[in-house]
Amino acid sequence: MLGEYTPSMIRKAVFDEDAAEAIEPAEAIPARPPVMCAGCPHRGTFYVLKKLGLTVSGDIGCYTLGAVAPLASVDTTICMGASVSAAHGMAKVKGAAFAKKLVSVIGDSTFMHSGITGLADIVYNKGVNTVIILDNSITGMTGHQDNPTTGKTIRGEATRQVNLIELCRGLGVEHVAVADPFDVKNFERVVREETERDEPSVIIAQRHCALLKSVKYTGYCVITEKCRKCKLCMKLGCPAISLDPESGAVRIDVTQCNGCGLCTGVCPFGAIEKEER
Repeated sequence: MLGEYTPSMIRKAVFDEDAAEAIEPAEAIPARPPVMCAGCPHRGTFYVLKKLGLTVSGDIGCYTLGAVAPLASVDTTICMGASVSAAHGMAKVKGAAFAKKLVSVIGDSTFMHSGITGLADIVYNKGVNTVIILDNSITGMTGHQDNPTTGKTIRGEATRQVNLIELCRGLGVEHVAVADPFDVKNFERVVREETERDEPSVIIAQRHCALLKSVKYTGYCVITEKCRKCKLCMKLGCPAISLDPESGAVRIDVTQCNGCGLCTGVCPFGAIEKEER
């Protein structure tokens, strides 16, 4: 069995080399935790939820990475659809005041899979929860399969497209808002308004997955001399943005940046600008 052999033994057998000095000690390898892609639409959503200090009932999908620092804004993840039903239970136990500091986040495909029933229960049981549907127009986590909200079958054939707005209203939700999570200021305003309601509400955070072929981000973002080293852009957790350990200056890796522009809207000093390649 392969598991019975060590890397040193395999290296010796294949390359006739002593691996004792060739293999770098594990503690010297830099850590690389999982992170959402550059240009991911969910990054704007979690940035706002973190800023507002909301309790976030999470679900299963690539957006579960919203639990990872520096966004660190997903508080629970149980199973598919549980973001809606678990938050419903929390609000019933802790009351309406707590519900105004609580949101559920669930992807568009996960909502179709097992989130609809939870939203129906909120309406039926006179809940006051706010549910955020992360509509990135694809099933991101498991390989970019189409789902009922994309207008294509699993084979890519054109079919009837589920309208999330009409679906939510059909379940009895009167307050359904659509907002672009990359328009950070407006998205924050929408979240504030919907969480203050005394009845169910849904926010559809709508922006395409950055990895879709139809998404054509261009250029890259650069840090200008206006930067005051406030490090606010670092809170986005974008893999293209890093901090120079010696100078403390923020830098953008143009080989990773796809020019989505989220950081330009977050910087309060206009110190990040987009350039075309």
